Amino acid sequence: MSDRRSTNTLGAERGLNRFEGFSDAVFAIILTLLFVEIKVPGSPEGPQGYTDLAKAMAEQWREHLALVLCYAVIGAYWLQHHYSGRIYARSDHGFGAINLLFLFAVGLAPYPIRAWCFHLGTRFEDVAAVTLVAGLALIACAWMAKWFYAMPGRRIMDERLAPDFLRQMTRRYGVATLIQIAAVPVAAVAPAAGVTIALLCVAFFLLPPPKPRYNPGQEPRAEEKLSE
Repeated sequence: MSDRRSTNTLGAERGLNRFEGFSDAVFAIILTLLFVEIKVPGSPEGPQGYTDLAKAMAEQWREHLALVLCYAVIGAYWLQHHYSGRIYARSDHGFGAINLLFLFAVGLAPYPIRAWCFHLGTRFEDVAAVTLVAGLALIACAWMAKWFYAMPGRRIMDERLAPDFLRQMTRRYGVATLIQIAAVPVAAVAPAAGVTIALLCVAFFLLPPPKPRYNPGQEPRAEEKLSE
């Protein structure tokens, strides 16, 4: 371990196994709980007194919309988290602390999403829209904070990665974060436009990301790739 790396990191350096395992567990719990929120008609907490079951389920469209949006948003960030395992090489105290903030923002996401879904088309839609877009911007900012923390001197990043690849990813994440932040004031003026911008920005990260590029002669071995 180089002196530069030890100076730049905070606290003890660790591998990524426990870090990724904990984060994956939090994502799994959040995604699982989404399905518990939908109360089936006829269940103790679900709709009662209906005469047409199909109609009663259709009337729960807000619940269904919230489920799809929550799953898509959280799933998009899980995909990026999974992908970043090929970029980060280690963790330290500072990185772990920022990751806790990121996981908090992800865990909070269902609240603003459901608030918007349940107030869509009502007189409270404008407030709900700003709440939703602000919640998405919080996740993006927390993700970008992790990236900026890891960047100086490649504090905890894989040092084999090519500089042009890291610049590409910085632009990719940075532009997305700026768009998410800009969508907040847009939502305050035009709720539908702000929500659309924010959700499309998240949807972009459901697409396959660029393959990591490495310095010549420093590409990971095949067995190393399979173990990650």
